[in-house]
Formats: sequence, C-alpha cells, structure tokens
Amino acid sequence: MKIILKTLVFAALAALTLSACDKTKTDDELTSEEKALKAAVGQYVPNVIYKTYGNLADESEALYKQLSAMKEAGADKLTQAQIDAVCTTFKNARSYWEKSEAFLFGAASQFKIDPHIDSWPLDKTALANNLSNAKVIASLDADGGAAIGQVGESALGFHGIEFILFRDGKNRSVADFKGVEQDEAFKGMNVTGQTELIFATAVAEDLMGYCFELQVSWNPDAPAARRTLVEDELELNTTLDNGLSFGENMLSASEAGSTFRSWQAAVSTILVAGCSNIAGEVADTKIGSAYYHKTQEDADYIESPYSKRSYIDFRDNIYSIQYTLYGALDATAPHSASILSMLKEYNPSRAASLEAALKGAIAALDACVNSGVAFVDNPTAAVAEKAMEAIGALDDELNDASDYILTL
Repeated sequence: MKIILKTLVFAALAALTLSACDKTKTDDELTSEEKALKAAVGQYVPNVIYKTYGNLADESEALYKQLSAMKEAGADKLTQAQIDAVCTTFKNARSYWEKSEAFLFGAASQFKIDPHIDSWPLDKTALANNLSNAKVIASLDADGGAAIGQVGESALGFHGIEFILFRDGKNRSVADFKGVEQDEAFKGMNVTGQTELIFATAVAEDLMGYCFELQVSWNPDAPAARRTLVEDELELNTTLDNGLSFGENMLSASEAGSTFRSWQAAVSTILVAGCSNIAGEVADTKIGSAYYHKTQEDADYIESPYSKRSYIDFRDNIYSIQYTLYGALDATAPHSASILSMLKEYNPSRAASLEAALKGAIAALDACVNSGVAFVDNPTAAVAEKAMEAIGALDDELNDASDYILTL
C-alpha cells in the first residue's frame, strides 16, 4: 500500500516540476512572492531536511554500535541497563525517521529507501524462518549487513529490530534474551536470544547504511566518512541524474539544471508530494486501514505494535509537517523565512486556516497519546476517528495552499 502511494507521488512530482514554469528567471526577475518562496526553501532545506537526516544518521549509527556490543558480549551477559539504553536509542532513531516523512519525495522514495527500512506490518513468519535458519544466522553473524540480502524486506528495518527489543509496549528483559523466543510464530523453533542479537545487529548495520544514504543524498556537506561508506563501500546512489544532491537540486530551483523549473513548483512539491502525502497516509492508511478494517489483514495493518508507539509515530509524522511549514526542526513557531510566514504575508486567511488545521491535527494526536490506550489495543477508539478527521482537514488545507502557490 505504501509503494502505491509513492508511485502516485512521483507522478505528481513530475507534473509539478516540469509544468510549473518553462522560462528560467534571474533573481532580478523574481516577483516579491517568488523571492519569499525562495527564502522559505533556503531556510527549509538545511534547517529541516539536513538536520533531521543528520540526527537520524547519528542515532542509527549509535543503535548499530550498541547492538553490536551486546552481540559481542553475548546474550548471557546482558544487563537490563544495556537493553534499556538500546531501546531508548531505537526510539530516538525511530522518531527522527517519522519526523522525516514529510519529505519522502526525495531520496527516500527515489532510491526505494522507505520500503527497505520501514515496511510494515512485520512478517513474523518470514522473521521466524530467518531466525531459525542456521545458515542464514551464521552468514549474518560473519558478514553483518553485507549478508542482509538473504532476508526479505518484510522482516528488515525498524520493525524487524522493534520486534527483537520490545513486546507489549515494554522493553524486553534480560530473562527474555537468556531464554528462547516464546512468540507463537516461533513455536518449537528454539530461537535463542543470541540468535536474535545477531539478527538485530545485522539489520541495524543495514539500516545505518541507508540512513547514511539519506543524509549524503541530500546534504553535500555530509561527513566524508559516511559519503565514502555509502558511495564506495555500499555502492549506493547519492545524486539525481543531473549530478546534484537532492538539497542542491531544490536550492537551485528555477536555475538551469534543476528539476524544479520555478520556486512555485518547489514549494508545491513540498506541500503536496511531501506534507499532503504523509497526512493522507496517516489518516487513510496508518489509522484508517485498521479503524475501518474489512479483513483481518486490514485489522493487522498497524505500525509499531510491539513498542505500542503507533500514536507517537503518527504525531511525529505531523510534526514533520509542522517543521516543514515553520522552517526549522523542532520549531514551535514559524521562522521569518518559512512557507507559513510567506503565506501570512501574501494570503493571511489561507495561512490562518492552514495553521489552525495543523494545530488541530496535533491536538487530536495528543489526545490519542494521552488516552493511555495504545492504537493496537483499540484501533476503533473515538480518539482515533477524531484524529483521522483532523488530519484529513489538514490534508485539504495543504492542497489548497499549494493551489494558491501555483497561481503566483
């Protein structure tokens, strides 16, 4: 379902970038509105995208290092402090990933990083088959992330690691890792805690590499060591066909060589292929599939069920929209050079409607988080329905804002 959404986004993105404007304008030829859009993009790319992906890369590296140390020490020597620490790091990395989903239109989708590291729901049958396969585990133990091709994407990424670290919304215990896996899907397989650590470490190394790719693909000033790992060792893509990073490409909108023919096209892409896309996915898929489920598959289509952080994930997705509109990671008010500030100057009523819808969506998700009942435990809760409605209203406002931008 996520792959279909991304396909539609690419179609929209192509239309926006190629049809918005045919003539390249110099800065002197830009209207005041276009100059404001350019300033907003100039604030947004380094202060939202670069910082978010930089933090994601840092946390994913820390996650891999912690799991690697636990694996090397052995499951029998684990302490609860180690388990709790790696669970915290996982949650930090996960949060930055969710806070990046308002800009999946870039490297995350084009290089198919999103489905590789964030496919859900987890296929526990596939996971059990991998963890019980001595040959696969021996290969993962010896070669780490380099051997991950033996494991299907439905058992990889954040959710494969989540299952190893969390159950029923809690960090797993030392006793869990010293025993054998008790989940029904693993019945009779005698999967040990050490096997789980071997698997989680290899998956974390793979995850780290793709998070590095996200950072390097957007930010031309990403750490040189990470660029070397991604481009030379992992041989992953980091640029568009025009040779530019995704950040350089967006920051050079309206210039020859950029895929964005105008600043209107760049901002419309941010609003529609980025913000609207994730708003629609949260409302219609992440919440809606389970809330309106017609089949058992729909009922089980729940993200982050083992850590029971679904509502937190959803709120982080909407925070990614907030930071995009406000022009800075963790911003609680619009930067003077931001998309929302531009709208406030040139279309105050549209800006007011958009910001009200944004605050309404976050308030609705706050109510979900504060309800004390996890989404997986009651996906048809009244708070979930209200959140869908509020996020849907935000989605409408984002598209209306884009329509206005394209008239400039």
